[in-house]
Amino acid sequence: MKKISAFIVKIRYFLLAFWLVATAVSIFLIPRVKIEYDTTVYLPENTRVKQSLRVMEEEFGLTGQASVMIEDVDPVEVFVYKDKINSMPYIMEVIWIDNFIERDVIQNIQDLFDEYDPNGNFRFGAIPGLNAFYKDRTALLQVVFTENDHSLNVGNTIELIREYLGRINKPFALSGTAINAYQMRETTKSEVFKTALYVAPIILIILIIFTKSWLEPLVFLASVLVSVIVNMGTNIMFPSVSFLTNATASLLQLAISMDYSIFLLHAYQKEKEAGLEQKEAMATAMKKSFSSINSSMITTVAGFVAIMFMRYTIGMDLSRVMIKGILLSLIVTFTFMPSLIIATDNLLKKTQHKPFFPKIGKLTKFITKTRYVIPALLLMTVVPSYIAQTKNHFVYGDGAMAVRHDSGEMSEADRIEQKFGRNNMIVVLVPIDEDGNYKAQEKEMIRQLNSELDKANEDYRPTIQSYSTLTDIETYISNYNDLPPAVKSFLEEYFDPTMIEDMISENFKKQFISENYSRVIISINTETESPRAEKAVNIIETVVARQPFADEAHIIGVSPSVKEIKEVVEKDYVFVNLLSIVLVFVVLLVNFKSAILPFILLFVIELGIFINMAIPYITGMPLIFIGFMIVSSVQLGATIDYAILFTQFYVEARKTLVKRDAIKYALDHGGHSILTSSLILTTAGYVLKFASSVTGVSAIGELIGRGAALSGVLVIFLLPMLLYIFDKAIAKTTMQAKFYFPPDVRKKENYPSDYDPTLLT
Repeated sequence: MKKISAFIVKIRYFLLAFWLVATAVSIFLIPRVKIEYDTTVYLPENTRVKQSLRVMEEEFGLTGQASVMIEDVDPVEVFVYKDKINSMPYIMEVIWIDNFIERDVIQNIQDLFDEYDPNGNFRFGAIPGLNAFYKDRTALLQVVFTENDHSLNVGNTIELIREYLGRINKPFALSGTAINAYQMRETTKSEVFKTALYVAPIILIILIIFTKSWLEPLVFLASVLVSVIVNMGTNIMFPSVSFLTNATASLLQLAISMDYSIFLLHAYQKEKEAGLEQKEAMATAMKKSFSSINSSMITTVAGFVAIMFMRYTIGMDLSRVMIKGILLSLIVTFTFMPSLIIATDNLLKKTQHKPFFPKIGKLTKFITKTRYVIPALLLMTVVPSYIAQTKNHFVYGDGAMAVRHDSGEMSEADRIEQKFGRNNMIVVLVPIDEDGNYKAQEKEMIRQLNSELDKANEDYRPTIQSYSTLTDIETYISNYNDLPPAVKSFLEEYFDPTMIEDMISENFKKQFISENYSRVIISINTETESPRAEKAVNIIETVVARQPFADEAHIIGVSPSVKEIKEVVEKDYVFVNLLSIVLVFVVLLVNFKSAILPFILLFVIELGIFINMAIPYITGMPLIFIGFMIVSSVQLGATIDYAILFTQFYVEARKTLVKRDAIKYALDHGGHSILTSSLILTTAGYVLKFASSVTGVSAIGELIGRGAALSGVLVIFLLPMLLYIFDKAIAKTTMQAKFYFPPDVRKKENYPSDYDPTLLT
């Protein structure tokens, strides 16, 4: 390592130029990295949902959907707005009442009510079925796009729709899966750089507080930013990067790898103080700091390696980007930073100042006095916090990644929901047979679905549509028998099945009939992710399972997807969590060559994880399961470094100091680094929480921030207490520990007498 270090120092100007060019190229590449916003892409290929989506894409294409509500309009006005929207690019169909009833008939229906009900007690929009499109002078149009929800072309069309509706001077609102995808994409694109702008000055302040030079923080940030930018640019090597990874990876990398730069600079300054000249001091510092930086890197990577084994491959997506980023940070620290430090060496000296934050060795007295009380109290929280974190209310589906309800777009969705109710759409693909028997079987299934959903007493208010029912007015209007006789007579006169079939456009037919399947669309009055929705999915699955075509049928929708995502990630969690613990344990075992230290360090960090994940249960807040799963491993991998650093100082000091003084030494020499790392990761997490409007990103940020803070506090207070309590056991179970014990203790405990009592300086 010494020869390699010397060679790196020798070619430092070449390496400096290389990394500057790499940074410039990466800045050019970053906008060209494909960001994936569709979370279903990451489901395992063998899941029912993924297979069903593949069939639907082959048969019907994956078309985007949106709802457009326009208020204070007459039916005739709606025709004008609908035609204009329908003429926009990438729109397949705009569905409204005139898809089923001719426009002049709609006007006749309105005239009929004007004649029979002049007081307006029973208006056109009050007819069951029709009032899903028009009520209280408010129209709801369903827009079907030619491309999927996440298409950039669909996003551009949404902007055109919004621009047009803004000019007609009518209140309007947009919602639906395409709107959610568009809003999430636009939000995350703007917030990735906004969060970086927020976090940079805060980290700068933290570094100024804990360093001894005004220039040091800028040197650290320059080194880390190079690795972060190059990591973002080199993501172009992947087919795509998930929006979740894109929104979180850069800040995580910055916060986690800042230690590498700090360790190297402080090692260099120590060698300079020992009298070495610049180049030799840097080569020596690189050699001496490599072991601690490498240990820190390996434990962090271990946590992300575990996530790679998730079947829900968004874990693989985040892991590969983060592992690449951490390795880049390590390489940049040892190839770019040496030249940066040597070039700024004189300025670092000239800008020195007294430390703003005192050494924390004074905590030793408190730690030793409370060494039994605090661990005992915390030990009592282990079981309750573990149980609490398993009882969280978890969120699994797209709702976990939606834009928060306090944004303008979500308030529009709420307005539509208040006027027309919730609309959770579930699709059943019914196989078409050559003899056409599927029509009768499909109608029987729809009858059973209506019956079973009504019997559930969950106020589902099901609306079920298929091509076979579009020409059957009695089936289409669920409360047909409750209509006034005059209205029923009028509808029966106008609604001849052949006439209705001729009225339906080819594009609209294609939404229901393909070469091999008939698509049945079920709309229920539930949220996409709730106990009511899960119960409805169970009912639909049960009804479909007893049909003659059950083996070839497919059930698709957000709610069925949530159910399967839940099954996948819950099985993943147990395995991934255990794997991350085992990997980190092995790293600790190799690093310390101790039988007991790995257990102590893991206990401290795992307790922090339990408490972190139990807080949402205590506060009654729902927890995004993918965040729960990822952060559990991230918190372990990223914050175990704090425990390793403190323990390394303690073990080193115990060779010449008694345990009380060794704790003080570890606090004085490692405390600032632990506080710096903890505060930076905490800051990065909470900036994500408050700056991001995307629920999933915000929730992950909060978990990371709170977890880092908890781990930092536990390492500063609980870990020293445990090391103090188990000191003799550590000495006996650690290879070549050579702990110092005073003569009376050595004699009493039968310890060897070959300890050097010389105090460390």
